[in-house]
Amino acid sequence: MRNLLLLVLLGCDGSLVHIDVDGKAQTVVEAGTLVEDLLVDFGFGEFVEMDLTTAEELRDQGVEPGDIVSAAMTLFTLESIDGQGDLSFLQRMTLTATAPDLDAVEIATCDDFPAGEPLVTFVLSGADFAPHLVSKEMSLIVDISGRRPTVDTTVEASFIVDVGVTAQGVANAADEGN
Repeated sequence: MRNLLLLVLLGCDGSLVHIDVDGKAQTVVEAGTLVEDLLVDFGFGEFVEMDLTTAEELRDQGVEPGDIVSAAMTLFTLESIDGQGDLSFLQRMTLTATAPDLDAVEIATCDDFPAGEPLVTFVLSGADFAPHLVSKEMSLIVDISGRRPTVDTTVEASFIVDVGVTAQGVANAADEGN
């Protein structure tokens, strides 16, 4: 089966194979008080520390970091799944990839969090952040402005990243599987 997949992938026009890597991260945004109303720490530590180069979707295909040629976010959503029924306490949120010796790359942004809407889909820049992704020190910076919600609110971020890898990397994995 793996060799059949390899033949299909290699038979496609072009030398890159595209693999979608998806994931989710949750955080609880604590309710504000009269003294502490500004949203300072959103709490997506797990998300901003992710290492896509070790994602199962890539490991299953035998992809090594050196095989990664491109990476672009194709979906980023934020959803209120418990607590306040929407994300209207937010004003703006931007996701940026950073790494030493590389310019920061904005990946996704949203500045419309309508009242009554539990799910928002971010505007994607389409930027290629592969150099950041394969860097040993990539960070995803989440820049947020807004106020704390009126009740503790569980928020879930969902994402899909299209990772372009060399066909050779996938071919090597198929050869090792034999």
